[in-house]
This record gives sequence, structure tokens and C-alpha cells, in this order.
Amino acid sequence: MCKIRFLGFLLVFFAALLALFGAPDETWAAPATQTDEVPPSYQQVAENERFRLFVEFDTLAFKLLDKRSGYVWHSGLDELREGDRLNRAWQAFARSGVSIEYLDARAINRRVSLTNAEHTLEITPIEQGISVQVTFLEFGISLRLILQLEAEGVRVEVPSNSIREEKPEFKLGLIYLYPFLGATRGSQTPGYMLIPDGVGSLIRFADTTKARNMFYGRYYGPDLGMIAALPFDPELRRPYPIAYPVFGMVHGEGENAFLSIVEQGAAYGEIQAHPAGILTNFNFIYNAFIYNESYYQATNRAGAGVTVVQRRTNEFDVVVHFRFLTGEEADYVGMARSYQRYLVEKGLLRKVPITNPNIGIRLEFLGGDKEQILLWSRFVPMTTLAEMEEILADLQIDNAEVVYYGWQPLGASSMPPTALRLERSLGDVAELRALAERIVAKGGHFSLYLDPQAALRDEAGYSPRNDLAIAITNVSLVGHNRNRVVFYFTFDALRRRLDALQRAVAAYPPIGLALDQVGWMLYSDFRSGRSQNRAQAVEGYRALLAESPVRLVLYRPNDYLFSAAEAYFDMPLGNNGYVYTSEAVPFLPIVLAGHLPYYGEALNFSANLQEDLLRHVDYGIYPSYFLTQQATTAMLNTRSNWIFTSSYAQWGEHIRQTYRWMNELLGPVRGQEIVARHQLAEGVFATTYANGRQIIVNYTGRPFFYQGVTVEARNAFLLEGAP
Repeated sequence: MCKIRFLGFLLVFFAALLALFGAPDETWAAPATQTDEVPPSYQQVAENERFRLFVEFDTLAFKLLDKRSGYVWHSGLDELREGDRLNRAWQAFARSGVSIEYLDARAINRRVSLTNAEHTLEITPIEQGISVQVTFLEFGISLRLILQLEAEGVRVEVPSNSIREEKPEFKLGLIYLYPFLGATRGSQTPGYMLIPDGVGSLIRFADTTKARNMFYGRYYGPDLGMIAALPFDPELRRPYPIAYPVFGMVHGEGENAFLSIVEQGAAYGEIQAHPAGILTNFNFIYNAFIYNESYYQATNRAGAGVTVVQRRTNEFDVVVHFRFLTGEEADYVGMARSYQRYLVEKGLLRKVPITNPNIGIRLEFLGGDKEQILLWSRFVPMTTLAEMEEILADLQIDNAEVVYYGWQPLGASSMPPTALRLERSLGDVAELRALAERIVAKGGHFSLYLDPQAALRDEAGYSPRNDLAIAITNVSLVGHNRNRVVFYFTFDALRRRLDALQRAVAAYPPIGLALDQVGWMLYSDFRSGRSQNRAQAVEGYRALLAESPVRLVLYRPNDYLFSAAEAYFDMPLGNNGYVYTSEAVPFLPIVLAGHLPYYGEALNFSANLQEDLLRHVDYGIYPSYFLTQQATTAMLNTRSNWIFTSSYAQWGEHIRQTYRWMNELLGPVRGQEIVARHQLAEGVFATTYANGRQIIVNYTGRPFFYQGVTVEARNAFLLEGAP
């Protein structure tokens, strides 16, 4: 099935090798026999201080020898064993470095791999690796795969300009890259898979699982440009979208592990995790990249239609780094710290200066909202500027991130202006600025809440004809946020409106903006003449927010906007609770610790307050509260009735006590990186910071004795130095 063209084969091929790597007996000459785990069919193509990289040219599978430990990582399956539950298609998938899924003229999809489809490979040696032009002959689909060794492991690239679809009846649907890297059989190898679910989640290796389906997760959430609308059910909580394009695998904690990071292509990337017991007896996890999708196109108003394939193939480069860890770094903490180093090196994560010895607290105030009275709307004030100042003075917490929600004329359910105009019954702009200055003088910050992507349904202030993004089905994108149904702006409309408001706010320092949705809602726009795919949107948002003249804080930002934020709001406290996950772990907090301060969701909405307080301390998360001066009964007839408990009279004393308790524990480690986290006993965890201090959290109902101290039941304790 495979025809390999070696650029003139022996003469040109080995001449190039000599030029790049020296004498053949040093690298590629003989079959790789440095270790018994590398079969003779694999040839060494690169080596550095830490690794040797071997490739099987027929399948493009690789093996990586970690010279620090002697451990060999396998990207594919060499041979079956008794009990392996793999049919021919799965065997081909497991052995091949590259597989694709194609769509035919009827939008029917099928997956094929190098070892079960007729193809050609044109292999060229390059520095520290190979470049391969892969062509699936029957379908006329070709791509270039670049495989290179780098300091931390292996880099895989598929350039966008290498994608070719030469037969009109076939379209490239998906590309799968090294799906069986690190795959294990059931529980034979102790360890787990790390998936970017919420705060972070582990799937421990086992022979069976209660799950019936694999985990398929789209990086940065679903694409509204393809599905047009997000279903809205106020009784259900939407799952956390995947905010960071990474996954990992551990082969024995403290022994060997790897982390996959998608540097480019995540906007059209998807993580697929297969626990053993679902279809096969293997645990494996990999990236898939989406180039074309099918969708249902209505042909009349009665709902009749056809399933078709998108007309234009998604254009984006793919770059994936596999970073290999050994020894003490081979656990989820080591993976998080490796990802942190990567983000810092790429300029995607910076260290926000620490100016206060105390921890932060987010206090978000509702100014007000409108309610319908016959044929007009009436504003319902909930917290004026004067009342907010009284609350802050009474709390006596200086280091606060203060956010004002519902500040615009007629409040939270009205379109925010592109100039700085407040609802008159709340106060005026001069009072707003004076309050912000007093907050900053005491060590805090003040921001106005803004959802810049959202065009509120049934509201004036924008042009539905010109300003709204369009789905591939030629309808406006529809979503919802904070109990409001919203359309979404085109990037041009978003930029125009946000730029205008930022300039207006910049005239009144030190007021900043707290941006919702734009940090985590990523969609393609198919508006004719102004289309934008998700990869382009990522770059657009990054450039737009990097140029902001005001201080920005972001709600749940995706990884590409970490560097734009001065603070991270609404950090998850757990995962989505999928049946195949074993436990939540603080992967994302460890990534951000010591760099970007992060705040949890409002604690006055917690379903289990004591448990959530312990998780805050365990993960290093700062507290948040949603407050109003008036009782919530005043806003029952407004869209803000989702805020069901917020009055300061009810929550003030709790906030003071909670902040004091958390500050005593987390204050001494403010601004420090997390360097380790261990489970000391069932329900008891120790988190170690770079300055040597440890926080012990006891989730159980009985005291725990450790290093000569007692950690009371459902409580935490700060150790001044690690043992």
C-alpha cells in the first residue's frame, strides 16, 4: 500500500544525512539496537543531551529514549498480544503516526490510516528530524508532517499550506497525530491520563470503566459559527469549556510522564481520551484537528434540508509539543510546572507585580437592573456608588478587586454604551472616579463589568443587519450569559465598540474593565466579505486586548489571553464530574500560581460552602462575593433574579471572618509558585510553595496529626517550613 520516495533514495538521502548529521555510524547507519525496546525497523534520526529519537519510516511511528532514565516511549503499537481488543481499523490507527478522516460527497465520514490505505511518503531529513509529504492516493488528500527532536521532547508540525485536496468528491475532515503515544493496556502500568477538564482532572488506568463513551472535548468549547445556537436552560449549568489545550500521561508517579501542548491549531483542535474498557483494552489519548465539518442546511421554512460539507477548508497551522518528564517531575504537578515554563518562555504568562502582603478578594456589586412596567421599563437600584463606599468602609478590606456590574443606563439588562455613562440614580462619573481613586489608594482595584461580544436581544444600540456575526447556516449566532439571551458581534463591531469605551474609560484613571465572555467564547464568523475563522479570532483578540489603554481583568480566560489579564476571575473549583474521571486536581492553579492571581466563583452561590472554602485554600484561590445593598427581593422581576442571595446585611460578617481565616493561611504564600502537592492520607493534602511553606488541608471529619501539629477536621493549617 505504501510507496516511499527517498528523494533519489540512497544517493541523495544518505548524502543529505551525512551533511546534516555526520558519519552514518553515529546516527542513522545501522538499525537502532541501543535498547531492546527499539525494534530493528526503527532508525535513529536525532539525538540531544536528553533524548534519542527513532522513526519507523513505513508507519512514521517514533520511539523516544529518555537518556536520563533509560525509559523508552512508544508512539504506536508494534505487535498485538493475547487479549488485545483491536479490530483491523483500530490496529491501523494504533500503528500509524498519522491518520485522517475524510468526508465524501454525501458528507459520510470514514477514518483511514497509513497502514490500511494506499499512500506515498516523501521523506526528507532535516535538522534534528524528518519532513514527510504524505499523500493518501485514493482520496487525493496530502499533507506534510514535520517531526523534530527538541530540548524538552518532540515537536510535531503540519503546515496549513501543505494541505491538498485534489479530488473534489473528497474533503479532509480530521487529522490525528500519534494517537497511541504512551498507550497502556488496562491497569498493567500504574498511572493516569490528565485531561484539561475544569480545574484539571485525572483518569486513572484501570481495566474497566463505568463510562459508555470516550471523552471528546473541543479546545475552547464548541464553535457557534458551526452550530449557530447554544441551548439555554436556566435550570442547568453549562459544563466548563476547555480553556487550555494540553493533556498528559503518567507511567508511574515519580517515574515517567509526558505533556502534550498544542501551540498552534488549538482553535480547531479536539482532545479525545479513551479509557480502557470502552471499545478497546487500552488507555490512550490524543489530539484531532478539524479541517471540514458537515452541517444541516435547511432548504425551506418547514425544516426540510440536506447535510452538506462546509465549502471552505479551515486554514490553520498545527504545532504540537510533547514534553517528557522523569523522576520527581513525573506527576500532574510536574506537568503543570512544565506548562508554566512553556507559557513564560512564549510570553503568554507574565508575573503580575505584588504590592500588598495580604491576599486579594473580589467584591462584585450589582448597580441595578430594569423591570417591565406596562409599556416601559423602570430602573431598580440595588447598590449606588455611595452605598458601595459604605460597604467597603465597613468591611475594612483594603486589597479588594472591586467590580461594578449593571452600571450603565437602565442597568445590567441594557446595552452598555460606548461612552462612559452611568445610570443617573447610581451616581455620576465624577463620583465614580473618586471612588475608584480611594479604592486604589488603599491597595485595591476598581473595574466596570463589560461583556463586549454580547449584543443583547431586543435591545437597541447596535445594527442587527451589519454588526452581528453569522453562522455557516446564514443565521445570527445565539447564546446566553448571566440570564440574558445574546447575539454576538463581528470582530470589527466588537473592536470598534470596545476601543471607544476603553478610550472613554482611560480618561478617568484608575478605572479599569472586567471583561466577560471575550476571554472564553471563541466563534467563527461566516458573514460574507468579513468572514473570520477561529484561529484568526484568537490572534485578533490577543492583539486587541494587548493594546488596551486600561487595566483589564478577565473572567475564565483561555490560555491565549493569560498575558492580557491582571487577574483571573471565576476559577473552577473542580471538574465537570464525568463518570470516567477519577478526581479533580489543581492543574490550572499550579500553572498560574506565582504569576497571575486567580479568584473563585462567588461564594455566596456555593452549594457546599465549607467544602468550597477548603478547596480555595488547597488550590491557592482567592475568595469572591456578589453583593448588593438592597435585599434580592427587590430584583425578582428583573433579569438579575439569578442573583438569589447577595445583600450585605446577610453576608458582611461572613466575608470578614472568611477573609481573615483565608488570609492567615494564604497570605504568607502570596505570589509564590506551587512546587508540590501530595496526598498525606485519604482526604488530606499538603501543598508546598516555593518559599518552603506548606498548607495542609483536611477534608475529613476527624483531626489529622502531621509533623507534630494537629489539623482539625474540615480545616487547614499553615506550616512555616517544609519538612
